[in-house]
Amino acid sequence: MRKILLLIFVLYSLAGFAQIDVQSLYDSSTETLTLLVKNNTGKLFRLCPFPGQDYYEPGSASFVILQYKDVSGKVLFRRSFFVSEQLPISESTKGKFLFKYDENKYVYNLEKLYEGNINDIYEVDVHIQIEAVSLEDKKDVYKEVIDKSYQW
Repeated sequence: MRKILLLIFVLYSLAGFAQIDVQSLYDSSTETLTLLVKNNTGKLFRLCPFPGQDYYEPGSASFVILQYKDVSGKVLFRRSFFVSEQLPISESTKGKFLFKYDENKYVYNLEKLYEGNINDIYEVDVHIQIEAVSLEDKKDVYKEVIDKSYQW
């Protein structure tokens, strides 16, 4: 009986292994946010949005929303963009896909993305939404939302 329970536990935990792993890393010395998105499967995924989509709606796209705030919490500036939008043109097509057992790296310089006096910033709120759809099986959809705040 113990062996059966152990086997069930092991199989259940392997089934819970994340198909796609998402990490956000912030470097305060360079004011950069790095987003690592790793495909742990043998399937090809496309990061939403769909071709021609130009809106940032929860549940419909992979995007980043940055809100720059002052010391009192007032929003000074807000910027939204699709995850792969800030990549160089040479990498933008690859950045829209998650290849089998591969990892995409997206680096955002928060200082360069801000329009205003950089000395007014106290905090940056970051909202990241990742939505990926398998090209082999359109029903295989992965979604994750990350909300973090970083003091400047």
